[in-house]
Amino acid sequence: MRLLSNATPGRRRLASSFARQGLRHLLLVLSWLALWRLSALMEYAPHASLWFPPAGLSFAALLVLGWRALPGLIVSCVLATFWVDQLYAMHQSMREILTAGLAFGLAHCGVYGVGAWVLRSALGRQAEITTTTLVPLFLVTACLSALAATLIGIVSLEMAGMLAWTELGAIWLPWWIGDMAGVIVLAPLFLAMLSWRYAALSAWLGGLDFQLPRRPSVAFIGKLLLCIGLLSIVTLADAYTRSPDVAFAVFFLIIPLMWIVYTESAFRSALSLALFALTTALWVAGLSLVEQSMTYQFALCVIATSGYFGFAVPALAARNRQLSELAARDPLTGVFTRRAFFDKATQMLAEARGCGRPLTLLMLDMDHFKRINDDHGHDVGDQTLILLCHAVLGRMAPHHLFGRFGGDEFLLLVDSDLDAACETSARLKHHIAGLRVPGTQQPLSATIGIAELGAEDTLTQAFRRADLALLQAKRGRRSQADIPPAAANG
Repeated sequence: MRLLSNATPGRRRLASSFARQGLRHLLLVLSWLALWRLSALMEYAPHASLWFPPAGLSFAALLVLGWRALPGLIVSCVLATFWVDQLYAMHQSMREILTAGLAFGLAHCGVYGVGAWVLRSALGRQAEITTTTLVPLFLVTACLSALAATLIGIVSLEMAGMLAWTELGAIWLPWWIGDMAGVIVLAPLFLAMLSWRYAALSAWLGGLDFQLPRRPSVAFIGKLLLCIGLLSIVTLADAYTRSPDVAFAVFFLIIPLMWIVYTESAFRSALSLALFALTTALWVAGLSLVEQSMTYQFALCVIATSGYFGFAVPALAARNRQLSELAARDPLTGVFTRRAFFDKATQMLAEARGCGRPLTLLMLDMDHFKRINDDHGHDVGDQTLILLCHAVLGRMAPHHLFGRFGGDEFLLLVDSDLDAACETSARLKHHIAGLRVPGTQQPLSATIGIAELGAEDTLTQAFRRADLALLQAKRGRRSQADIPPAAANG
């Protein structure tokens, strides 16, 4: 009885796992067939659609799930083959259709599975995955995978008797471009949607954040409607004039779409490209623009490719901001570095003199810092520096400037005269005296040198005077800031 009771929870977990896997494959099959039917409605020649959305889903599923996605995809391809037999009234036997479906499924899934594996392997060998690395690898893999899937798919259908060799010359290029458009346009959107479910995807998305925005943006909707509206004008003009030249105007729509890419999130950009492609396919099918199908196919690929390269611009801008922030901040304490402090202090000095405000520079040095490191270790010394910085930051005004000069020396620039700065110094010293070295009862103390910037003073001159005042205060072993007349008045 005990063995039975222990086995029952395990069986339940196993049954629950099988149920989840079954539901996942069912959703994959239904989604794939829905996308296949959508592409069939926009078919402008046998086996050639303006784009082939199932290819994008297959590539994304194999990229995320690996070979675990194979059963659902194979079933989808077999069912689609039965559907093709009905659409074209081919009246083949059940065995012939099943053979053709399996051949097509193995060709389709095998090629895109290998492509997904190659892409993941290439990304896995990168020391750091960035957008500029991810996008070219994805595009090259997508193009080559679509070409291989086209050629092997044609061979498999010909061997199954569903396609004649005489049709090869007319079908291979639109088949390839349609598959490529489906992968390039839709695979990133499917990856974005899957990244909400599989957090591990974030590590190899090149820094792209596909999280949903918290609230809709009126500006984004306006930009999207503008793109769709301009596309509608182009296709309607093409249908009215029946001139090949008019269709090429669709390439100019890369401008508003890139506007979206540069100003909106990665998810909204991917969604915009997908909706643009869907609208294009619907207009081409609805207006019977068969003669210009290849033009619109190439336009979808070119615009989507440019859009994904455009992903690198916001990502690079964010990375540059991050690097600038890292360069400007001391890695230990988080306050400004010496260089960043003086850069910002120069701006603050120019603004203060323009408004006639006084500025005073305080140079702060922690007392007995070497002894703290020697007695308690450098880790405690680092924690002490962090504690000191938090104490100063918590008691300085937002418009004051605080930075680390080096070691245990810090600089504070305040927009006040000498008297007010002395009061600030006294308050800081009093507060610091109430702190303790982390993990001990040893009190902290600091010495502060002060120098007011005169009308003609430079920051370097004020720094020298504050440094001199600090040195003299330390030599005199006093506990409060010592401002010699020569140091304070220059």
